Amino acid sequence: MVIAIIMAGGKGSRMRTNQEKPLLEVLGQPLIQKVVDALFSSEYVEEVLVATSVNTPKTAWWVKNKGLDIINTPGRGYVEDMAFILSQPDLRDETILTVTADLPLLTGEVIDEVIDYYQHCQKPALTVMVPVEIFYKHCLQPSMVWENLVPSGLNILRGNDTEQDEELLVLGKLEVALNINSPEDIISLERLWMNSCR
Repeated sequence: MVIAIIMAGGKGSRMRTNQEKPLLEVLGQPLIQKVVDALFSSEYVEEVLVATSVNTPKTAWWVKNKGLDIINTPGRGYVEDMAFILSQPDLRDETILTVTADLPLLTGEVIDEVIDYYQHCQKPALTVMVPVEIFYKHCLQPSMVWENLVPSGLNILRGNDTEQDEELLVLGKLEVALNINSPEDIISLERLWMNSCR
């Protein structure tokens, strides 16, 4: 069983808006809706939870209205909130897929590809990275580059609060490359969307 947790408790300060980032409208829907739809179309994901915090009360309200369960995190930062989630007794020894709420191109097929890889990799943790060339090819700005790789915001871990041996999956797909961190990223998304419709 795979439990998916959408990380939706950050401040989203780079967006330069008072609106909570998961609720920003992109291509006619809240950003988080795109991720929820992708997770529910996965063959492997059996449960979807959303991690919110004091930074995202409107997102928590939206999630509850959708009938999804919430994990209330401290909202101190991505790493801290992740550690808090992994320490929850209810999640102990579960396979947990974490995904940021800002991946609007994510699909169930890509999620299943990642989970399938994880099930064969023999390690308890998996981090999905994107080659930086994908960003340059599509005129996108990577948030952080590490040895020519960019974190995708998609990870799989076991539910425990100890350090876990990790496998890296390098996935050269736009679906995991484009995350919305700034107003410029929304412009890039709209540009890519218009080009794909031609």
